[in-house]
Amino acid sequence: MAENTIESRARSFRSFFSFVFILIVMAISVTSLIQQGGESDVDLTDLGDVAVLDEFWVLISAALVFFMQAGFLCYEVGLARPEHTTPVALKNIVDWAISTCAFVLIGFALMFGTSSTGFFGTSFFALDGLFEAATTVTGPTFFLFQLAFAGTAITLVSGSLVERTTLLAYSGIAVSLGLVIYPVYGHWVWGDLLVEGNEPWLAATGFHDFAGGTVVHLLGATVAIVGIKMIGPRIGRFGPDGEPREMEPSSIGLSLLGTIILWFGWWGFNGGSFLVFDGRVIDAIILTNVAAVAGLIGAALFGYLFQNRFMLSSKMVGGALGGLVAITPGADVMTLRGTLATGLLAGIAVSWTNDFLLRRRIDDALGVIPIHGTAAVVGTITLALFARPGTLDNSLGTQVLVQAAGVGVCIAWAGGVSFPIYWTIRRVIGLRVDPTTELQGATLDNNEWPYAITAVADKDTVSEDGAERERTTTSGGVLVGAERDRD
Repeated sequence: MAENTIESRARSFRSFFSFVFILIVMAISVTSLIQQGGESDVDLTDLGDVAVLDEFWVLISAALVFFMQAGFLCYEVGLARPEHTTPVALKNIVDWAISTCAFVLIGFALMFGTSSTGFFGTSFFALDGLFEAATTVTGPTFFLFQLAFAGTAITLVSGSLVERTTLLAYSGIAVSLGLVIYPVYGHWVWGDLLVEGNEPWLAATGFHDFAGGTVVHLLGATVAIVGIKMIGPRIGRFGPDGEPREMEPSSIGLSLLGTIILWFGWWGFNGGSFLVFDGRVIDAIILTNVAAVAGLIGAALFGYLFQNRFMLSSKMVGGALGGLVAITPGADVMTLRGTLATGLLAGIAVSWTNDFLLRRRIDDALGVIPIHGTAAVVGTITLALFARPGTLDNSLGTQVLVQAAGVGVCIAWAGGVSFPIYWTIRRVIGLRVDPTTELQGATLDNNEWPYAITAVADKDTVSEDGAERERTTTSGGVLVGAERDRD
């Protein structure tokens, strides 16, 4: 009877979301037809006051940031267990599809449209009017660059929840990120990048985040940790006494390739954020590379000297990525020595946070919280200490407080909005795959894993060998084991 109920709910939700998908496609098509007449009068070959070199560089940077999606895919698939590589890879592709749809229709407008009291944008919905807009580059080029950033923020969440979350549940979270969570906070910091007269309220305080330390990385990590806490660890990740257990990765080599791709893509991430091509671009790329190396060294030394070399190789990789994250908010203002210090601190923070999470039985499968969360906090605050004189708006003490406040606002906003979204998804369709799928993996031929209407192992009832015990319920409350349980 329980199985029939599950199958019935699966069919119902499958039909519902298919209908929603068709409506979205129709909305995009109708919007395109409505705008076609207006856009045909725009001569896209005439760049006006936009310099061709600037336009070309930002397009190249957008491509580099988009190429980071391949890096995330390799990194995540390489660290996932072999039986989970297919759904992990597919979720990365779904990330890009979702971020494109959400950002085109609503997200870009909320983030960069004409500001309403400095809190959100009110123009460019469905890209209406974008072709007439321009900054140092044309509106369409600016959009492509920012779309690549939005995709990065969204894909961080998938990495932290691998092997446990169904595609349908994750898609709901990703849509929320692309539609509201990311663009609204982004408007508070970057809302004046396209419409010059905008006065985003957080930026007006002097808060500085050049290329997305908080806007992209800390925001994504905050949404991730809310999900991790709500979903719980993977079956078998911790022993009966809470000791962490190794989960065999599918390919360390593939994850290292992903790291190199991300490292390379970061040159466009930071270098392209100037939206022009001049001498500052080269400086920012050099600082980006130095920060990554310093992060690797900091993580390696701390892990070797103070953590008994536990997971040392993965901490070195995480330290390099953490260094890249840490330089992101201040790549335009940091000194070389400050960059070295920031990278070292970020690497240490990544290593320390990794072990702290394990002691708390928090299963961050790919290190999203240490790399993109803790390192972002380090970089956002230390830029006030290591910025070149005269490059920031406030005095040293005030700037430190402003940067810390910006970090707090980001965490409060992303966490406060994502929690009820996770809660609603868990109550309505469920967040987690059934124990069999989690232990044995999923394939494209498995008709269950994309849809979230499956049983969930209670996160506190995992036996020593990693198998679920008798008391097993679905996240939606449908009885599978010996008793009924609703959260």
